[in-house]
Amino acid sequence: MSARRVTVSLALLMTWLVGVSGAVAGENPYPSDWFWGNEEQRAVHDAMIGQRAPDIVLTDWINGEPTAKWIKDKIVVVDIWATWCGPCIGAIPHNNEMAEQYAKDGVVVVGVCGSRSGQEKMKQVAKEHGIKYPVGKDSTHKVAEAWNTMWWPTYAVVDRNQIVRAVGLKPSYVDDVIDSILEEQPYQTDDTARGGEGGDDAQDAGEEKSTAVDGGAVIDT
Repeated sequence: MSARRVTVSLALLMTWLVGVSGAVAGENPYPSDWFWGNEEQRAVHDAMIGQRAPDIVLTDWINGEPTAKWIKDKIVVVDIWATWCGPCIGAIPHNNEMAEQYAKDGVVVVGVCGSRSGQEKMKQVAKEHGIKYPVGKDSTHKVAEAWNTMWWPTYAVVDRNQIVRAVGLKPSYVDDVIDSILEEQPYQTDDTARGGEGGDDAQDAGEEKSTAVDGGAVIDT
């Protein structure tokens, strides 16, 4: 294949990415203070933007197991959390609110219990704190690794085309990313398609013995 044909193919691919998802690969359109971490850490997450979202394969689901049909055409908020993480527990009420508030807009919340410790308490914690959205165990830790989890909780948002739009968000800015995607990708139910009516804290991805730094986030020591 000639160099010109390769260049044209890449240009077409970038046009497709922008046109379909509104995202440019590797470019984060949101303010840096919406995210945890330093510049180097944010760069790791930013490299995922514009890419197809990693698979979320979990076990022991609570509140139903998401299916391909259920996820299709949805904006997905991914919350990678740990049962021993205080900020994660503190974010559950907001997660419930988002799941309820944005349900009519085709937005869903999925919880990934991703730490290597404490997963055996997931069902108990979910019951005690009233988790109302689907949540499952990342028993192999592969999901947390695929999403480059550096702290707990790690929030990511995926658009209706299964393209990553943000990773490493502070909890209070998840709604802002959802709202921006909704402006670009309003929800279309079957009826509308036919023309009818239709706590800013994070704990690092180490384990419990960590030191709080960076204005509330916690990193490995």
